[in-house]
Amino acid sequence: MLVAILATAILFGLSFWKAWDTNASYIPLILLVIAAVVVTLFAEYAAPLQARFANTTGRLFSLSAMFPWRAFPCSLVLVIIDVLAAGLSYFVPFIRVLAILFGIAWVAYAKSLILLWGFKRYGGTGKVENPQYVNAHE
Repeated sequence: MLVAILATAILFGLSFWKAWDTNASYIPLILLVIAAVVVTLFAEYAAPLQARFANTTGRLFSLSAMFPWRAFPCSLVLVIIDVLAAGLSYFVPFIRVLAILFGIAWVAYAKSLILLWGFKRYGGTGKVENPQYVNAHE
């Protein structure tokens, strides 16, 4: 929810300052573009970090803010995958139809492989759980 609110505020700010055709609007536009990049990188890591590691909410937010800069090559590849998927969907009608029919699961799968590569340095696979079978005969 926090990311959606921040993204909405940034998009509103970008559209507001873009409408002003003055030299004074360039500084807020540059700051808003930087904020958009930071929020995008934050959003790239928030859900995967929550799914991969057990953290408190505050720790999750701080890790989501710091991790893109610690694993910058991974972050760069994630952004490239997003830009490629959006560009292909926008410019190639067949890919747009496939994205509508099958969803964007192929993009999520490609990003999951990159995230595994990025998380490899910071955490192992963890302890393997023993399966517990529930049987009526026990």
